[in-house]
Amino acid sequence: MELTANPLLFDWAPPVADPGVIQAATIKRPIAQRKRLEQMRQQGAAEAVADLERDGFELFGLTRGQFSLADLLVAILDKTGPAALSISTWTAAHADVERMMALLESGAITGCRFLVDQTLPRRTPALAAQIRKLFGDDAIRVTKTHAKFATIVNNEWQVAIRSSMNLNQNPRLESFQVGHDPELCTFLNAALDDIWSRQDRRLQDASSTEQTAWWNDEA
Repeated sequence: MELTANPLLFDWAPPVADPGVIQAATIKRPIAQRKRLEQMRQQGAAEAVADLERDGFELFGLTRGQFSLADLLVAILDKTGPAALSISTWTAAHADVERMMALLESGAITGCRFLVDQTLPRRTPALAAQIRKLFGDDAIRVTKTHAKFATIVNNEWQVAIRSSMNLNQNPRLESFQVGHDPELCTFLNAALDDIWSRQDRRLQDASSTEQTAWWNDEA
């Protein structure tokens, strides 16, 4: 069997993606005031976002594996009330997707969409099928991505979550930034809206060649 070298171990850097892959590649704005949190081992997600308010401040924290991105989303939704959820993640776990479904069934979220790496349907086809089954055929899109972020939006809150965490268990040092940030929410959701509007939902089941062609030509 022919072995393929791990691209993470190459001693050269691959080309940087064309910044035109999304309509607006960056936003520039003043650095927000920040509340810094030193996360202790016994602290959970609820304690991590206890100070989250619509006050122009952003929470920055480090976890030591005591809670996951799903835990963080649940804790934020406890503060915001029912809201629409959008998630960008490289990978996800069945248990965490099922937690999102439980949130939908309970009314904690009004809908959920997932942007995932194009390798996910091939690595875990049952998980991609599960997302479609639980949230609908239009709930998932694929692209070449390593971006981890989420938005929680309703009439009163527009929370942007940026994190090093995927939507799975994270038993390691991870970072997160959380804030009621309408400008950033608009920016992130516009990038997702653009992908949803131009990508055929059937691309998730296409070949790697077809998916890469979409990335190169259409993204």
